[in-house]
Amino acid sequence: NVLEYIRSALPIALKLTKCLVAAEKDDQIGRGNPIPLASIATANVSIRVKELVLTGTCVGEVQEAIEHVWITSCVGEDSRVTSRLFALGVVLYELFSPDLLLQEDMPTFDATSNSLSMNSINLKNKSNSNHRPSKKSQRQLSISESNISQCTARLESEGAPSSICALIRNILDCFNGDFCGDDAYKSFADLQLDLQLMMNDPSRFLDNIEANPMQPLSICNKLYGRENEMNRLGDSYLLRIDGKCSGVIIKGGAGIGKSVLAMHVQELTSQSNGYFSVSKFDQNKDVVPLSTIGTSFNSLCDLFVQDATPTQLKSVEEALDTALTNQAGLLAGVVPSLKKLMPSCVMNETSSSCVDSARVMRYLFGKLLLTLASHSRPISIFVDDVQWADSASLLLISALLSDTAGCSSVFFTFSYRDDDVSKSGPFNAWLSSISMFSLEVIELKDMSPDSVNNLVSDSLHLSPRITRPLASVLHHKTRGNPLFLRQLIESLKEQGDIYVDLSRPRWSWDLNKIMDMEIYPNVLALLIKDMRGLPTDLQLGLKVASCWGSCVKYSIVDILSEELKVDLVDILQQVSKRGFMINISDAAMFRFTHDKIEQAAYELMSEQQRREYHIRFGLALFANKLSNRTGNDELFFAAINQTNSGGPTAVYKPGKKSIIAGLNLKAGRRAIDLSDYRTAFKLFQHGISFLGDGHWTAHYKLSLDLYDAAAEAACVINNRDAVTNYSEQVVAHARCYDDKLNCLCSATKVLMNAELLGESMESTFAILVQVGEDLPRPLGDNKLNDDIQVMNGTLQNMSDDSILNMKEATSERNGIVLKLYSNLILILQYHNPSLKGAVSLRMVDLTMKSGLSPTSPVAFACYGELLANIGEITEGCRLGRLALKLLQKRDLTAHTSSVIFYVYQTILWASDPLQFIADAHLLGRKAGQQSGDFVFSNLNWHLSAVVSYTAGSDLNTVRENIGAYIKEVQRLNTRLSAGFMILSVLLHSHVVVLKEGLHVLDMDHIGDIPTHRGLLVKATGNPMLQLLTKITRLVRAFLFRQLDDISENADISDTIAKNKQQLCPLYLFGVFFEGLASFYLAREKTNEAAKWIKKGESVLAKMRGLSEHSSWNWENKMLLLEAERMYTLNVDGAACFYEKAIRSARSAKFVHEEAIASELAGIFYCDTGLHQKSSQLLLHSVRKYEKWGALAVARRVEGFIESLYGSDITQWGAGDDALEHIFATSQGSSKKRQVIG
Repeated sequence: NVLEYIRSALPIALKLTKCLVAAEKDDQIGRGNPIPLASIATANVSIRVKELVLTGTCVGEVQEAIEHVWITSCVGEDSRVTSRLFALGVVLYELFSPDLLLQEDMPTFDATSNSLSMNSINLKNKSNSNHRPSKKSQRQLSISESNISQCTARLESEGAPSSICALIRNILDCFNGDFCGDDAYKSFADLQLDLQLMMNDPSRFLDNIEANPMQPLSICNKLYGRENEMNRLGDSYLLRIDGKCSGVIIKGGAGIGKSVLAMHVQELTSQSNGYFSVSKFDQNKDVVPLSTIGTSFNSLCDLFVQDATPTQLKSVEEALDTALTNQAGLLAGVVPSLKKLMPSCVMNETSSSCVDSARVMRYLFGKLLLTLASHSRPISIFVDDVQWADSASLLLISALLSDTAGCSSVFFTFSYRDDDVSKSGPFNAWLSSISMFSLEVIELKDMSPDSVNNLVSDSLHLSPRITRPLASVLHHKTRGNPLFLRQLIESLKEQGDIYVDLSRPRWSWDLNKIMDMEIYPNVLALLIKDMRGLPTDLQLGLKVASCWGSCVKYSIVDILSEELKVDLVDILQQVSKRGFMINISDAAMFRFTHDKIEQAAYELMSEQQRREYHIRFGLALFANKLSNRTGNDELFFAAINQTNSGGPTAVYKPGKKSIIAGLNLKAGRRAIDLSDYRTAFKLFQHGISFLGDGHWTAHYKLSLDLYDAAAEAACVINNRDAVTNYSEQVVAHARCYDDKLNCLCSATKVLMNAELLGESMESTFAILVQVGEDLPRPLGDNKLNDDIQVMNGTLQNMSDDSILNMKEATSERNGIVLKLYSNLILILQYHNPSLKGAVSLRMVDLTMKSGLSPTSPVAFACYGELLANIGEITEGCRLGRLALKLLQKRDLTAHTSSVIFYVYQTILWASDPLQFIADAHLLGRKAGQQSGDFVFSNLNWHLSAVVSYTAGSDLNTVRENIGAYIKEVQRLNTRLSAGFMILSVLLHSHVVVLKEGLHVLDMDHIGDIPTHRGLLVKATGNPMLQLLTKITRLVRAFLFRQLDDISENADISDTIAKNKQQLCPLYLFGVFFEGLASFYLAREKTNEAAKWIKKGESVLAKMRGLSEHSSWNWENKMLLLEAERMYTLNVDGAACFYEKAIRSARSAKFVHEEAIASELAGIFYCDTGLHQKSSQLLLHSVRKYEKWGALAVARRVEGFIESLYGSDITQWGAGDDALEHIFATSQGSSKKRQVIG
């Protein structure tokens, strides 16, 4: 087998050439050339082997056996490179000549050096050798110019591959020196490269080209000249493990190779035994809303189900059931395979239970991804051509990046065309917004000339030195664009300018003709030119397929075949054989190999032909859907997108126009069900465009529905101009005021969404007056007070069950009015809180008169807040709990977050444990996420952190939660949350001060979160923020014993009363510290003692009243204030109250207040001379401050203890955590303090 022998000889030839290359390098750096010309001969070549006998002829075996090849130097003079190359050619000719082989039993072997002489080595198995037994050293080969061709002919006759024959010919041609041919070798390095290519890829560079049948031109689908980008991609993927990189963004022009580079992530994911999914956006060819991302997640679900164990499947089902709750069906509408993970999931037909279904969908997608990532292998998601993504999908992608930030199991890859990106629009806004995420940006440029040459070399199976002239011309004509280059090579091959030369045989070309050919401006022009040369039927197939985007499903092809009366399947199969499309049988579709090919096919048609095709195809799909009565969403949306792409100018019958308008209305409503309001808005706009002249007369109901729907969708996506435009049209043409209500509600809502609260409030008032409602009156109004008393009498005479079982409201008008009032409540929360009471009263009044509606829980919650504010806490709590029961009974997901906010923030804090209140607000946050109610979701999140702080939760956890909230609000950048963000910054700084010390007050940032510095300016004019600033200052001053700051801020109660602010846990926490500060100041400032004692006793009375409703929250505070009062007034019994206060705080799990009470008790016992008990209580307070997380406060108390008892305080007790031990300590001596006042 000659080919087998040649492959065995290649390693020796390669290593011999490397030896000479190394010698040349030595000579170039001044070491002298160790191998003169005379040395380059067969007799001087030695080979070091690892084994004594070489019996195999496999390339791998021979390469493994050869350890080193070198040439023994002899005396001689250096010569020209061509002469030296020629000498090596003689050696290689003898090496590659099968008929010159030695057939002795053993090769000559030098035992001292473990080497063989090439003069005597046999690379063939004895059993397979039929050549005569003659040593090469005995043959005196005399190769001259006259017989070079005879030598190569001899190799050919012996069956050597044409590539080896060409190599020998080109190296022996160096005999001619300066007159050698163009293909002759110029350096040993060139020869080394060719030998290496034959070794690495023998099927491409060694084996002969098949002439019968003719071997097709195959262009390698790999990256050329992208080694740096590949390495960056690999590095980014590794950084994922540490959570330092969320993914990569690959950008570049069309056809530059973005998708091919991105698919390298699939290899990396496979090496990690992970899951890889891919999705691609099409320009203006959307089908089902969110279907692109949904396809990717569908694939992930299928991959997980295929190899998950029953235990994993059960675990994931339970996790998803908890995370997605009753909204899982909404997600299943976009990700059908979710049902495989959640068999009990029932698909929701509508999203009516959502405040903002788009936000809900983003939340659900995030939970699904995190659940899969935590129960499965690493996940990689590739989203291609993201520049064509719709706004809803871009927002979804941002949410997924946010949800998975820092997650080591998820890696994203995005690609986009930077030459197709406009200077504005949703994509550019998205591109700017994602800078906050750890995404590595990789930019691809055009290929270099060397990279182009490597591609041409691989494609034509020829050495790069041979193809370099051709590659240079192709690079000039294509500017190195990979797609352009590949298409040009294909085109040249089709034209015969690149062909197989059968005389050699090898690929050849007409360089002059290629140089003279027209330069196309871009790949699109070249593609169009090639397509126009196709048969008519193939052109038809390309045109039809391009109307559907990057791919067309078999099911649609079948329908179109019937419509066009052609075998479209056969046509597209022929198109696929030409390389323009791919027939993907597994996915039952034909796909264009590149979107530039799709674009070229689309541009084969005129604008009018495109429109006519779109309309024709859309109507054909509708007809098929109706005849087969299928409920396939994909087919329905595909049909409506076709008709909309055609547009109304391509429809000539008015009746058809109104039908298409109605179908757009249906499609838009379905898009809303699938949580895509932006797509819905576009569909409603298309529907309106199909309405003919006089449509308000001819099609009044359809017109009203379309305009109402467009205004509502525009409101959700915050397009104020569109809401105004459509509302004005409805107001101008509506036949009655009730027909105007929906649009007018959208107009007021969009003002609220734009945070123009004053304008929204006035607009709402105007609508309410038009429908006969009275404007709300402020608290304190006599008529309002009378109405409240009447309503209270009505409600107190009704049981909870009777209210819960009231009839359902049926009045559409009243439903709209209640929605207006519900929105107004939120506006008044910020803009005019004094009117909230009257609005809540009217909402309850309408509910009692017309029956229960979705807004009834909000009505009872807000009315309960009103009652609690005027002192009727018990009835207020009852109505608050009633509102929660209504939510549960009626499954009103849309209002759950807002009701939880109102009930627990304004009512139930007075009765329920604060820890429970904090947890309830967390549930409110989750409910808001599940319903898309981001306003109340974030409000509940904020309150959960604040109440956790007042309840004494670990400060590290509080800090973490507040920090996360601040970052989210900064990301959203909404005015409605701005005030709460400032409060959170104040609280975050305050918490860090308690842990780290007062030096934090001089810092501008804590990590990446701003501090309180500078916020006081923003708080000016805002009573709530001024109060909260005062509270945090007072708490900090008291805990660090800063006397002046205590005195300056101990007026919390007066501030609350002055501003008529509603009580809440944080305000009352400040009031409690006001009481502590008052008794402390009474002891420190004896000349003002009476004033401070009076203030302290006032606070004590408040705590005593609150403890009647909830001993859990307020008893320990009341007991501690009583103890402080007795201590200040030198009244007997203080010790008992200190002990009760400490025990009560411990029982209620208020670790911070146990610490405060223990410290104050320790001071009291020190003052009365009971030093052992004092030291034990002080040490106990240190442990509790530490447990709370207030390490800086703990260090301050330790310093105080040291000042009292010295550095060695163990003699006074170890601060035992057992209160019984502390309070059982012997009393010792005591003394009375001087009576104050």
